[in-house]
Amino acid sequence: KMGCIRAYLQNIRRRIKLDRLRELGRQYPVFCFLLLVLLMSTLLLNRYIHIIMVFWSFLAGVVTFYCSLGPESLLPNIFVSIKPKTKQELFPLGHSCAVCGKIKCKRHRPTLLLENYQPWLDLKVPSKVDASLSEILELVLENFVYPWYRDITDDEAFVDELRVTLRFFAAVLVRRTQKVDVASLITQKLLKVSMKHIEIISKARQKVKNTECLQQAALEEYGPDLHVALRSRRDELLYLRKLTEMLFPYILPPKATDCRSLTLLIREVLAGSVFLPSMDYLADPDTVNHLILIFIDNSPPEEATEPTSTLVPFLQKYSDIRNKKPSVLKLELKEIREQQDLLFRFMNFLKQEGAVHVLQFCLAVEEFNDRILCPELSDSEKMMLHEEVKKIYETYCLDESVDKIRFDPFIVEEIRNRKIIKSVPSKLIKEKGQHLEPFIQSFFNSCESPKPKPSRPELTILSPTSENDKKLFNDLFKNNANRSELTEKRHNQNYFMEMITVEGVYDYLMYVGRVVFHIPDWLHHLLMGGRILFKNTLEAYTDYYLQYKLNQVVQEHRLVSLITLLRDTVFCESSPPRSAQDKQKRAKKTFEEMMSYIPDCLGKCIGEEAKYEGVRLLFDGLQQPILNKQLTYVLLDIAIQELFPELNKVQKETSVMAPWM
Repeated sequence: KMGCIRAYLQNIRRRIKLDRLRELGRQYPVFCFLLLVLLMSTLLLNRYIHIIMVFWSFLAGVVTFYCSLGPESLLPNIFVSIKPKTKQELFPLGHSCAVCGKIKCKRHRPTLLLENYQPWLDLKVPSKVDASLSEILELVLENFVYPWYRDITDDEAFVDELRVTLRFFAAVLVRRTQKVDVASLITQKLLKVSMKHIEIISKARQKVKNTECLQQAALEEYGPDLHVALRSRRDELLYLRKLTEMLFPYILPPKATDCRSLTLLIREVLAGSVFLPSMDYLADPDTVNHLILIFIDNSPPEEATEPTSTLVPFLQKYSDIRNKKPSVLKLELKEIREQQDLLFRFMNFLKQEGAVHVLQFCLAVEEFNDRILCPELSDSEKMMLHEEVKKIYETYCLDESVDKIRFDPFIVEEIRNRKIIKSVPSKLIKEKGQHLEPFIQSFFNSCESPKPKPSRPELTILSPTSENDKKLFNDLFKNNANRSELTEKRHNQNYFMEMITVEGVYDYLMYVGRVVFHIPDWLHHLLMGGRILFKNTLEAYTDYYLQYKLNQVVQEHRLVSLITLLRDTVFCESSPPRSAQDKQKRAKKTFEEMMSYIPDCLGKCIGEEAKYEGVRLLFDGLQQPILNKQLTYVLLDIAIQELFPELNKVQKETSVMAPWM
């Protein structure tokens, strides 16, 4: 009986413990689960330890990543060999003085810095590229200067001065372009505003169903935020004029802006006869289709059939003086020396410029030339001339000299080797003129720069050789958006002033997928997860690929082709335009190539209908000429500010540029 009683009591105790365990399990389920796992792990530790370690490692990894990673967490670029391009210096020699050549010169005025007077120094390009650029610049003179200038005079001095000015302008553009990281500019800024343009077109498509009304709906969606150049054709021309005037202090030689007639001529030629037709050409849907076909073409690029040509100084041959007659627009050093009044004024001018020693060098060379050209020289006289050359070298060539002047290296070398009897006289004659030439011209400009009378009407023609309306208005763009400031009362959301959350190529692709192709939620979430892993890697590869493509574009034979295309666009007005049938055929081919460019796997994920509608939206948006010009001007503004960052300071004081700049 006692044994039955004990068994009964033990059974009751077990039930009580089980009840307590059940109650504890209900109150602390996670704790009990982990305790059970721990007990099972202890029992199986000796036999299944590797399985247990895998389980616990996985669990610890999940908890760690969940606590440490967020939506903005990004893994670094796995392509460690791909590094961003370092920006090049605008001028390889630094801010060296045009007189002494020293870095950060404190003796001479800042206006004598190298970039202010001679931006083409040490700048060399292949001879074929140089010849193509020279051809375009010569066509500018032949079409917009010679027709009216030759009716006035046959003196080429003014045209020679224009050639030097155009060379200065082109050299500044090349120098500043070398400084810009073009690949990063495309991915970080240009594509960003393109996303906003796509968003506006997408919102406009939701309001209208037919393609004919898409452009007008998008213009209304822009509202008052439409680029000021798109209000009308005359506003577009006015904008290009103002933009050109803002660039004058940076693209023209010093004090060239003091000559009002020169700046008006250059402004009208650039704004009305170069920039305006170029913007029309770039915004033409037929041109856009052609560029798209080039971009998505998978065929290998055309290889060069000829060896690379030799490097030549940038536009040196183009800017050579061609005027053989003495010009009233130019003073020679001999004339200044012979007239004491001019010499006195010139000396005062050089004192202001901190370059009196340049004149002293020229006078010393003149005296040396007069003595060395004597047909009969005694040995003692030759020795004296040797000593004089040595003194000139020590005074104007040594780096430690206070009056050092920057010469070409071969001139200094021949003076050190004392090769004076045969070669130095002629070279010094040429050298002295080169160094004093900017000062003589600046001196002349400072003396002869009368201000224009306020009542004098400003030059408003597009070009001296074409009719205004024929150039200004055409059937494709008509009068642009045909707006005025008075009609713009409704203020829509400012698409270019708001904060844009997307940043980088990966975000742009997700944005296009969501807005244009309407990808499903599961794919969007998958891409958001992949963003943590692949965003930095994809964008590093994109920058590398773009730079690789840009390096191919700037190869000699391709540069020559691009320059020839620009020449034909701006100057070959007599060539017959493409027929409507040819344009329609190219547009059809462009749409087909865009459809085939989208991977088939993406079409299966989002559906063929969504793929077709997305490509159709992008294609229809690119077939609207005024919308294309809107995007072109926004991209132009960004590129201009990247090339000329000094305009950011000017923009705070004037509102010439667009508000989203």
